[in-house]
Amino acid sequence: MSPVRVTVVAASPQARASLQALVEAAPALDFAGSAADAAAIADRFAGDVPDVVVVELEPQAGDLPVPEADRDPATPALVLLTDEADSDWIHEALGGSAMALLPRGATPGEIIAAIEAVAAGLCVLSPEILARLLAQRTAPRQMASAALIETLTPREIEVLTMLAEGLGNKEIARQLDISDNTVKFHLSAIFGKLGASSRTEAVMQGMRHGLIMM
Repeated sequence: MSPVRVTVVAASPQARASLQALVEAAPALDFAGSAADAAAIADRFAGDVPDVVVVELEPQAGDLPVPEADRDPATPALVLLTDEADSDWIHEALGGSAMALLPRGATPGEIIAAIEAVAAGLCVLSPEILARLLAQRTAPRQMASAALIETLTPREIEVLTMLAEGLGNKEIARQLDISDNTVKFHLSAIFGKLGASSRTEAVMQGMRHGLIMM
């Protein structure tokens, strides 16, 4: 197999020199040049396109040669080294089909492995960045639960708890000293807020969101 041709983009001369030395020391890699920013390296794309570009820059989308999801096969894969990738930026960067996201403190072995992986069409994420993505996936569910707790009134939660205990409308009205019509009003509000169409579904939704305990 031909060596993987690698270009380096880094803001500081020291970082460029360090990455160049790393690439040149790897038998399976071929150093294809370096530049201080993505705009400078883009000029090279019009000529002899490398297989992989290793980028150590601040995580601003405008500074990064992020590939499109349907990128041309000739477009280089990317290995991005950053410690400041917030979740929005991570998702934008992952729009490409071959990508590695690693912290700036990644070991030489990790960087070399990432270069070889993206050259083979794979995506590589460090454990820290993967944890951020997984946390973001659970956040909407947590926010939804918090919103439900805020929108159900204490009385509605009482009614929902009695529903979970299997009480009918008349028993709920008797225990809360309210009319049957008021119970029906509360049930209607609960069903609407929980998106439920039945008493059983309302109880299940209440349990799922931690509004009631069984």
